[in-house]
Amino acid sequence: MRNATRYYVLGALLLSASACKKDTDTVSVTNPGLCAPTSSYALPANDLTGVVNFDQTLQQYVISRAIPGTYDSVDVGAVCGELPADFKTAGTKVRFSGIYRGYAQAPKPPIGGITYYYLEVTKLAKL
Repeated sequence: MRNATRYYVLGALLLSASACKKDTDTVSVTNPGLCAPTSSYALPANDLTGVVNFDQTLQQYVISRAIPGTYDSVDVGAVCGELPADFKTAGTKVRFSGIYRGYAQAPKPPIGGITYYYLEVTKLAKL
C-alpha cells in the first residue's frame, strides 16, 4: 500500500510539472492599428501556424499560411504594424492570432491560389 501511494504521488508530481509551460515567447505587434478600416469583411485568425517572410512586391513583412487540405492555396497576411526585430527573419515559423481584413488592391500573385489580406496580429509566438 505504501508503494502505491508513493507511485501515485510521484505520478501526480510528474504530470503537474510537465503540464506547466510558460508562454514567454508570445509577443504583440507594435502599433497594430487598422490597415483596412473600410474593409467589407473580417475573418478571425485564431491560433494558426504560418511562416514569416519579406514580400518583395509589397515591401513589407507578411505571414504566409498554407490552407489545410489543399496543395496550392496560401493566405498571405500583410502584417499591420511593426513586427518585433527577432521575428524579422525569413522562414521563421510562428503561431499567431488576429484578424484578416480584405486587401483593397492586392498584387497579382505569381501563381494561382494565393490570397492577400491585411493581418492585424494580436498574438505572435515562435514555434
